[in-house]
Amino acid sequence: MKIRNLLCFAVFTVMFLGGAYAYADDLSKGILVSDAWVQAMPPSQTTTAAYMTITNNSTREAVLVSASSDIAGAVEIHQMGEMNGMMDMAMVSNIHIPAWAKVTLQPGGFHIMLINLKKSVNKGDIIPITLHFQDGSAVIVSAQAKLQQAEEPSGMPGMKM
Repeated sequence: MKIRNLLCFAVFTVMFLGGAYAYADDLSKGILVSDAWVQAMPPSQTTTAAYMTITNNSTREAVLVSASSDIAGAVEIHQMGEMNGMMDMAMVSNIHIPAWAKVTLQPGGFHIMLINLKKSVNKGDIIPITLHFQDGSAVIVSAQAKLQQAEEPSGMPGMKM
C-alpha cells in the first residue's frame, strides 16, 4: 500500500511540474519581440536605454519582471512620466502585457536601462538582452544600436545626458 501511495505521489508531482514547465514554455513561445534597438552612446557614457515592442500572443498575461545583458553591470526597467510639469524617470518592478496584446517600450515611456556599460555602444552593434518573465521563461532579444535622435539628445524626452 505504501508503494502505491508513493507511486501516486510521484505521478502527481511529475504531472504538476510538467504542467508548470509547459506553461512557461507556452508563454515564451507566445512572446514576440520586434523593433528592438539601443541608443548608441559616446564612449564616455556609461548608461544607455533599450526600446522594443513586446507582443503577447498567448492566452495568459505575461509579466516582464527583469532584464539582463552581458554588456551592463546592471539592467533595470524604467518608466518616464510627467510630474509637476517636469519629466521624471523611475524604476518599475514589472510590466504587465495582457493576453493577445502588446506593450511598446519607447522614448518617453517604458524602457530598459543598461547601466555601468562594460563597453561602448556604437551604431550598428548588436546588443543581446534577455527578458525575464514572472513564470520563469526568458526571451533573448538582439537589439541594434542606433544613433541618438536629433530632436532628443538623450533619446528620452526631457532628459539631457
